Formats: sequence, C-alpha cells, structure tokens
Amino acid sequence: MPDDVDLRARATVANALKCSLDAVAADASVASLPQWDSIGHVNIVLEIEAEIGRPLAPEEIAGIASVADVALLYAGHKASA
Repeated sequence: MPDDVDLRARATVANALKCSLDAVAADASVASLPQWDSIGHVNIVLEIEAEIGRPLAPEEIAGIASVADVALLYAGHKASA
C-alpha cells in the first residue's frame, strides 16, 4: 500500500492534469503522461502551491518532472512543518 505522501502526489498530478487517479502511476513522469505538457506543468505547480501554502522557488518548479518529485516536495514540506 502506498504511503500518504505518494498517494497525495499522485492525486495532485491527477487533479492538475484532469485525469483519473488510476491513470497516474507512482512512477509516472512528464515522459509517460501526454497531458503533462507546459500547461499541465503550470497546473501541477499551482496545485502543489495550494497544498503546501507557499509559492515554489524557481529551482523547485524546474525540478518537477515526475510524481516522485512531487512526493519529495511534500515530504520535505511535511518535515519542515
């Protein structure tokens, strides 16, 4: 069973890309999801910012290329909260 951070990351990506949670695997990335284009990336960033309650730094935005990257952001936010 995936942990809460992984599930939260998958849900964020699914919601941002307007697709089902089942369509977003834990190892999904910009290369495996056709909806993850430039607009999809902006939507993912906006979803993350809303979830964590702060704007992402440019290097954080540039570093998001997979569900695992989103999970790492959430894990880091949880650790600093």
